[in-house]
Amino acid sequence: MCGRTGLTLGPNDIVKACCYKKKNETKFSKPTWSDEKNLEKKYNPSYNIAPTDVTPILILSKEERIVKPMMWGMVPPWHKGDYKKHGLSTNNCRIENILTSKLFKEPLQRGNRCVILAEGFYEWKTTDKSKQPYYIYCKQDDSIKVHDMNSWNNSFDENDGWQGIQLLKMAGIYNVWNCDDGDLYSYSIITMESNDTLGWLHHRMPAILESEDDVAKWLDTESISPKDSISFLKATTNLTWHMVSTNVNNSRYKSEDCNNPANPNDKKSVKKTNTKNVGSVNLMNSWLKRKSPLKNELPEKKFC
Repeated sequence: MCGRTGLTLGPNDIVKACCYKKKNETKFSKPTWSDEKNLEKKYNPSYNIAPTDVTPILILSKEERIVKPMMWGMVPPWHKGDYKKHGLSTNNCRIENILTSKLFKEPLQRGNRCVILAEGFYEWKTTDKSKQPYYIYCKQDDSIKVHDMNSWNNSFDENDGWQGIQLLKMAGIYNVWNCDDGDLYSYSIITMESNDTLGWLHHRMPAILESEDDVAKWLDTESISPKDSISFLKATTNLTWHMVSTNVNNSRYKSEDCNNPANPNDKKSVKKTNTKNVGSVNLMNSWLKRKSPLKNELPEKKFC
């Protein structure tokens, strides 16, 4: 299961973090960022992203990689009227049913495979008395702490590629929903049975693409059939995690301390906090602390 994620990088850093080597090339290339044709929906970096929020998604278009913001929770292809009122829970897609599902089969057959980008995702350990959240993310270099932006040391060049925080890349399906006002891009995250790595926490986990080869295969809808693409998705072991405050349980709580390690013996870690405007203020402060100015995090005008 995956019901909440986090991603605080700006567009300029996201495309760098998704760099790759094109066939027969030795230097790294960056995908293009595109905000076009999406009912004016924009990506807003957040420590606590919930379904119906908009996040950056990696797709392949005419053999070129593009990062396009999409709404989390796929709008059914057949839906008419207000896209908010289709009445289905579509933030996740079970891998066991994807080839036969009325909802997901059509986009899959059309080649609408995508990669969901995140710094991490939240999962809850449920007991009879509590619902304790954890933050799960890729294993990082020893110097990098996912909850401390100052430790990321993000950098990029064409020879060495991206040096910094390693993003989670989750397999997904997207749909382009048409209405009178334009097109809306939306997606669902593919989930599978958990392995021993996360089985203690939850019986489901996202389908995570561990390597560049995995990403390339998942996006290659010309050469790899839907059935074959699903068959190579495996439950990853390349994950680590830590407990976080129960403030994250509220999707409106978006403060910069969302993914901070929580002390289970510290009652302050579960103290209720006023959520009004706290996320946007703290995220802005975090950006201003970085080495690069905030303006460098924005996409160039030609991508808007």
